[in-house]
Amino acid sequence: MKLNIQADCGNSPKRELIRDLTIYFVSYDLEKAMEYMDENIVWTLAGDEPIKGKEPFAAALKEMIDNKAKELTIYSIVTHGKEAAVNGEMTMEDGNVFGFADFYEFASAGSSKVKAIRSYVIHKR
Repeated sequence: MKLNIQADCGNSPKRELIRDLTIYFVSYDLEKAMEYMDENIVWTLAGDEPIKGKEPFAAALKEMIDNKAKELTIYSIVTHGKEAAVNGEMTMEDGNVFGFADFYEFASAGSSKVKAIRSYVIHKR
């Protein structure tokens, strides 16, 4: 997968973690991604019902595995305390392009366990 990541994404451990998680999710490296998820993770994809729990979250991601990204661009990562956000776009193997923004909540400011994710995805035409 081709990666286009702004240089400022490596300035802090939390930014590096969000960068890595984004790459894990887009490339469907679920084993690595799940290491950072809280057992009671809540994932809300805008417009859908929240998915609650680590196993249902992993199952939902596995349903999407057929169409992997061939290119990932991360425009920015912002972190503050126990919250973080990332936005960018991904070009899929089938040619579709999606813009995205993911908002993360960690168990605490010093934790690497993700408690909640709210995702916004738009199909670019």
